[in-house]
Amino acid sequence: MKKEKWLILIAVLLLVSVFAGLSACGGNEKTSSTVVVTDENGEPLTDANGNPITAVLQGEIVELTNANGEKIYDENGEVRTTVIYGEQQVAVPVTDENGNLVYDEAGNLVTTMVSYTTTTVGSGGITGIPITDSNGNIVTSPNGDPLTYTATYTVTPALPGQNTANWSSTFGGTGGDSFVDTAATPDGGFAALVQANSKDGSMASLAGDSAAPILVLIKYSRRGRLEWRQTVSSDSGVQATGLAVDEDGNIAVCGLTRATNLGFAAAGDYDAVVFKFNGDGELQWTRNFSGSRADGFEQIAAAPDGGFVAVGYSSSSDGTGASLGLSAARSAPIVVKFGADGSIAWQRAVGATGDTLTSVAVDTDGSVYAAGNFTSSGANSLFTSYGRADAGLVKFSSSGEQQWVQQFGGSRVDNFLAVTAASDGGCVAVGRSASRDRTMSKLSNNGGYDAIMVKYNADGSIAWQSVVHGLLDDCFTGVCATEDGYALAGYTNSSNSDFRKVGNRGGTDAFLVRTDASGEVLENTLQSYGGTRDDRFNGICVLESGELVACGATLSTDGDLVGSAPASDGKNTVGMIARFEAAKD
Repeated sequence: MKKEKWLILIAVLLLVSVFAGLSACGGNEKTSSTVVVTDENGEPLTDANGNPITAVLQGEIVELTNANGEKIYDENGEVRTTVIYGEQQVAVPVTDENGNLVYDEAGNLVTTMVSYTTTTVGSGGITGIPITDSNGNIVTSPNGDPLTYTATYTVTPALPGQNTANWSSTFGGTGGDSFVDTAATPDGGFAALVQANSKDGSMASLAGDSAAPILVLIKYSRRGRLEWRQTVSSDSGVQATGLAVDEDGNIAVCGLTRATNLGFAAAGDYDAVVFKFNGDGELQWTRNFSGSRADGFEQIAAAPDGGFVAVGYSSSSDGTGASLGLSAARSAPIVVKFGADGSIAWQRAVGATGDTLTSVAVDTDGSVYAAGNFTSSGANSLFTSYGRADAGLVKFSSSGEQQWVQQFGGSRVDNFLAVTAASDGGCVAVGRSASRDRTMSKLSNNGGYDAIMVKYNADGSIAWQSVVHGLLDDCFTGVCATEDGYALAGYTNSSNSDFRKVGNRGGTDAFLVRTDASGEVLENTLQSYGGTRDDRFNGICVLESGELVACGATLSTDGDLVGSAPASDGKNTVGMIARFEAAKD
């Protein structure tokens, strides 16, 4: 009987308030979307007959416009629309620390009403909501910790095209937090790395006594269910910069720290550091790369022999990197190969002061592709600079022998920000460019920065180059190889040219695009996401299912990838992560 009461309460859980006055044409058309109610594990709740329990969200269909108020049209010339949902309330049952339902003295199920704002596209949830009893008192566990509940909903997207979000979540508080990167795991799920600065919100139970930045590693199932979280904190903070997953499910995380309590004492201003976890989240080893000055890692990639390759920078002439040959007057980007046990197999200095390596990829033969930006000239420089900064790429053999170097750009600023190994050999490097000459002359810069992608063959020659651009700034921040091409993530504040059909919601928008194997953008795959403030993607991966996962940060409190708690306060970012449908035939 108690279970039946619970199911009845769930089935009538939504009280709707209509969000009005948003149409450019005056009277908005009403619509509704069916919401599937799930438990805290993401499993659909069912009634006594085994049917999914659903509720209906009421919303309004509105026409999409760009930042100039101009209507946005689809490929058939029809005005694109979306659905805006207002605040909803959901009645959630109270459970104790063991997951058992809580009943009052009369035997009635204790519930609480929780308010949240739905998304316009995709999915979301409310997380960490305090549970109260029928008198409004917070329900606590025996140790005094407030009990919380997670409610999940799914909204059918109204926007046409591919790259539809089918799950999303946010993470953080009021201190400024961001998802740094994400990677697929062999079990079909994915891992994500958070740079956390908050002490409230998602971090309320994780921050402890540390006042410094904290690294948070999260493992999700394919459906987006949180399987485990691990934090790395120290007396002086830990900056999270990149992660990689090997074929056995081990996860390596890199960054930099001034820590004195992580099994080593930082030798200089910063130490570069790598943490290796197994697939269950257990820490296997920690390794620092240090000298008396500043050292840091920017990104890491898994190698086929079970090791990992990290790229970053070093200013130290002593310590771990003494053999690099740096001096007090020279800093340089570095490439460091770690064995499966954390031992250093080889290390190399690349370039000179002012140069950076931002990304790394390793192919099936163990060859290493390190990408970044180069501004140096003179001794130890790899290039004669075309402009203020050039994008650069360096290839090493599996044993650390430098194979070739390539630069890309023109007379202005050009950057490589991410790189992935190509299935047919070589790699694809992506980033941004403001140049119109030299190697950028074929791509015809459209204003500001354009998002660029360049395919290099195994011998260093360019196979093809491609661009996505608008009048303002467009940038690729992540790339991954798919079954028949590539998927790319980034951010833009353009609303014309390639972004004419998707418009701009405000500030910078996060965006995704898919290409074929030759870099040609696939029809209807360029999609932007976000709200009225700044949104950006920092990383992307493809799951075993063919679905994409992209992560980043948002300042928006509205839009299609927010709606779950925690939400940004408009001053500091929260991390956002979303899963997108597999490519359609």
